[in-house]
Amino acid sequence: MRKLLIVATLLSVTVSRAQTYTPDWESLDKRPVPSWFSNDKFGIFIHWGMYAVPGYTAKGNYSEWYQQYLQGRRDSAVLKYHQAKFGDRNYYDLARDFKAELFNPDEWAKLFEKSGAKYIVLTSKHHDGYSLWPSAETRKAWSFPWTSVDVGPKRDLIGDLFTAVRKTTVRAGMYYSLYEWFNPLWKSDPAKFAEQHTWPQMKDLINRYQPDVFWTDGDWDAPAELWKSQQFLTWLYNESVVKDKVVVNDRWGAGIRFKHGGIFTPEYQPDLDFENHAWEESRGMGFSYGYNREEDAWDYNSTQSLILQLMDKVSRGGNFLLDIGPDEHGKIPPIMQDRLLQMGEWLKLNGESIYNTRRWKTTSQWSAGRRDYTDRHGDMLLKITVDPDPGYAVKEVFYTYNPTANNLYAILPRYPQNRKLVLKEIKLPAGTKLDLLSTGQSLAWKQIGNNVEVQLPEYNPSTMKAPWAWVVRIKQYGAFTPKPQVNAVYKDPLRPEVTIQAVPGATIYYTTDGSAVTTKSTLYKAPFILGNTGPVKAMAVKAGMLPSGEAKGDFRVYNLMKAQIVGTTSPGLQYSYYEGENLDIRSVETGAALKKGTTSVINESIKQRKEKYGLLFTGYIRLDKQVMYEFFTTSDDGSQLFIDDELIVNNDGNHGMEEKSGKALLAMGYHKIKIIYFDSGGGNGLRVQFRTEGGEKKELASEMLWH
Repeated sequence: MRKLLIVATLLSVTVSRAQTYTPDWESLDKRPVPSWFSNDKFGIFIHWGMYAVPGYTAKGNYSEWYQQYLQGRRDSAVLKYHQAKFGDRNYYDLARDFKAELFNPDEWAKLFEKSGAKYIVLTSKHHDGYSLWPSAETRKAWSFPWTSVDVGPKRDLIGDLFTAVRKTTVRAGMYYSLYEWFNPLWKSDPAKFAEQHTWPQMKDLINRYQPDVFWTDGDWDAPAELWKSQQFLTWLYNESVVKDKVVVNDRWGAGIRFKHGGIFTPEYQPDLDFENHAWEESRGMGFSYGYNREEDAWDYNSTQSLILQLMDKVSRGGNFLLDIGPDEHGKIPPIMQDRLLQMGEWLKLNGESIYNTRRWKTTSQWSAGRRDYTDRHGDMLLKITVDPDPGYAVKEVFYTYNPTANNLYAILPRYPQNRKLVLKEIKLPAGTKLDLLSTGQSLAWKQIGNNVEVQLPEYNPSTMKAPWAWVVRIKQYGAFTPKPQVNAVYKDPLRPEVTIQAVPGATIYYTTDGSAVTTKSTLYKAPFILGNTGPVKAMAVKAGMLPSGEAKGDFRVYNLMKAQIVGTTSPGLQYSYYEGENLDIRSVETGAALKKGTTSVINESIKQRKEKYGLLFTGYIRLDKQVMYEFFTTSDDGSQLFIDDELIVNNDGNHGMEEKSGKALLAMGYHKIKIIYFDSGGGNGLRVQFRTEGGEKKELASEMLWH
């Protein structure tokens, strides 16, 4: 019997390792993210290439986009700078100045290890096409030297750094741009470029360097089908030398980001949250990824801010990929080194609260006060933790949880002046042990109602090192019931049937009126028909574990929206045009317009500058029949569509071209329509479509638009 069990176990392992994937998202999305990524939490992004030679852009932009600003967008600040510094030399000629003569890969690797980072992601090639390795495809594509081996450093920068990093505990990964702005083959035949340039380069990188991370970008100008992304990932997962360890991201074609691929990858988007999917936010220490000599010391995030950002992401189940931009000599700017070393100091003492942890049932604890910040200038994380505006709340505690050790960590952005920490809505078993993680000091506590009051020691800077945040460890506490899943299907086209599922042995409670769910709420027994539009909130409770966090599903009950009574109308919609550096949906809707007019189309063509603008369209749509309509907005960045003042499509957020949809049951006649759109830079676009049940998607025709 024992032999049979051993054989069965071996077969199970073999089958697991032999899992094969097919070239479709349904199959590929089932591949689990390698566990090392979920444990390691903190990585370093390295944007380094010959764009470090100019190392310039106006503050707020990406310096690695220098060539695009110079040759494509013709940015006035970049043109002026280039003429003053380089005269008539073109961008390609600057590669001769990318010497990297001070590059010491072993010093870099030691710095990364000291920082507490567990992996790096180096740009193998950015959108300018300059390759940091001896790429055969690059040599074929360009009529002049355009790799780091052929011009500039005259060395394999990827190989040298990977060799050094692999002497440490840090994993080595790479970034790769799918497209190249001015590559002749890309401009003349994108499909041929993908087949003859992109694919061979990617396979070469995988086979030659065997990276732990393969982080693609430059995906937005072509669909995944052109890149043949599904086929490449199938090879990567099934056959490649890194199939068992490699982590990939979600940038595999227009509209794929945040939907398919591997980890989701927001950039400079701290408000995004992906509770049920592995994710990683990246950002630079300042405004740029690449080295930007225009930035000053005050443009860089403080060590405290960076540690808070790490805490914030890890508490919500994500990773933090913090970028550095070395200069053309191969030196990491001292201010960046300093930030990394100080983060390493903190992680050396408190890393247990970061590494190998998972999102807990409650991610953070808020103080009393407002949370609806309208002024989002400055460092928002500092505002919501240690430096709030008057009357506003702060996050007093971030929580992380280690399921293996069954330890809960309460991370404090501020050390309480009265030395009393109140952990709200927590009931600890008698005898639970608490300590200050950085010093190991045991902490006294007492239960007061539903809260725990912890007595902290006198603050002593000689023993409490790395004073950027403090961690209270709660031992052998925190195991919780996973959240239930709330789903709905429309068997009746107007009213959804709601199903709630939880782990075996758990009891489910729910509400449908928007109120918080408790163990006194309705007991879930079977699927039910939802009577009114609104949220369904649910929680699961299992013996021996804490109750789950609150799960939520927003479902719509479709009622007929009657036509509007209007007077005399004129063709087209009215529009208002806005510009600004920090636009969002709210600022467009409430701001002062720079221009107003009438238009017969709904898209971005009426913009007055290339980026960082907003549009507001208002008026009526005239419909010729009563039926269920589905509306779509595809936008880069955010958009919202309202019908009769009701939000139908919510496509808000800073993101690439992304499609969202929503339905409305509309009577024949006129209905109010409002579309809000904003672009925050780095590409833009807006498309609005609709369809009726069983029909094809169409643009909103000009004869439908009135005001």
